[in-house]
Amino acid sequence: MKLIKILLYVLAPIAVFGLSTYLTISLTLKFQQTTICPDVRGKTVEEARELIKDKGLSLVVMRYERRNDVPYNHITVQKPDANISTKKGRVVYVIVSEGPELMKVPSFVGLTPEQAQLVLSEKHLVLEKTVMVPHEKAGKIIAQVPSSGSDILEYGRITFFVGSEIRYYYFMADTKNINYNELADELDAKRIRYRVNYARGDQAASRNGIEYSVLPRTIFSSTEEIVINIY
Repeated sequence: MKLIKILLYVLAPIAVFGLSTYLTISLTLKFQQTTICPDVRGKTVEEARELIKDKGLSLVVMRYERRNDVPYNHITVQKPDANISTKKGRVVYVIVSEGPELMKVPSFVGLTPEQAQLVLSEKHLVLEKTVMVPHEKAGKIIAQVPSSGSDILEYGRITFFVGSEIRYYYFMADTKNINYNELADELDAKRIRYRVNYARGDQAASRNGIEYSVLPRTIFSSTEEIVINIY
């Protein structure tokens, strides 16, 4: 009987301590406030600080690291991870990119490629390629990718679409069945360049034959000069 009493005296405090500990933890977990950790990756430090503050958390920058693919002052890594439940008051640790700078793409439309190159150098941007497009504004930039006002990283690449001379194509008539004067009038009407060579050096001399640099019934460009040899 004495042994049972001794065991009760020994075990009772242990049981009371265990029960109180269990109840304390259970009640703490039950009434402890939690929140969802927001996703701040890709945000600026200032934006992230506001988002985290609204959730009852705090932000601490662990370190800065060089990242060429993430703009300056933007967050690359966070702990705890995004979208998980965490208790309020907890610290969110982040790693922040040191660069490159994020900027707005300037407008190059209307500039010549030479003028645009000066702006590219000034803004630390790179011309990736130039695409020539038939357009009435020959020699000028008519479009760009990315478009003006878009976000771009320092040393980002840009493509220019530059207007080139519009070409029209014609079908050369059968010169055997057309009068020279009629053909000349037709060329003048269509503003097709042509040049006449007089083999004898005398425009008034009799014309025994005519040769054209473009063969009959062939297609030629409006930019091509037709040479007419009269001999």
